[in-house]
Amino acid sequence: MGATYLSLQLRTTDRDAVVAELRSIATANTGTGLQFYVAEPREGWLAVFPNFTPDLERAAKALSARLDCLILLLLSADEDDLYCMFFRSGKQLPWFKVGVGRTRRGRERDKLAAKLEALAEVCDAESRARLAVILADARDVTFSSDLLRALCDIVNIRNAFTSFDYLARGEREGLDPPGEPEFVSA
Repeated sequence: MGATYLSLQLRTTDRDAVVAELRSIATANTGTGLQFYVAEPREGWLAVFPNFTPDLERAAKALSARLDCLILLLLSADEDDLYCMFFRSGKQLPWFKVGVGRTRRGRERDKLAAKLEALAEVCDAESRARLAVILADARDVTFSSDLLRALCDIVNIRNAFTSFDYLARGEREGLDPPGEPEFVSA
């Protein structure tokens, strides 16, 4: 069993607005137990670390509608799979999962590349093409966090290598800059 990293990456630097909206979403959904840690903005991205709950996707949709910004839900699950979901304007866009040791060719690779178009506002066509090559051939990849790192490097995300559970235990590795994230709940 390996590490698990879960975050929402918001293309905004307005931390106060994000915290206010998260508090509102958590309060409106008190029965779901939504909780979040919010890091400091870095390189145009704001990292939010939600607790794992079935209502997470619905919360991401609501947040993307209220803030009108691109949101990526990134999950490197137990070092086996990388999930990437995109949200904009209250909608979930096509998402993908990449498994360690797997390869995609032909139409499967083309479908993955098409899904990466959701990143057009944050990286150019050449960078998206490079990312598609990396994600389409994970045969020599040992850990899904290596795929996560490649994605983060290309789109300039700096705070994706921790999760709610690690932060709740006081572990601050993976935060850039290290510090105390703000806790948000209902």
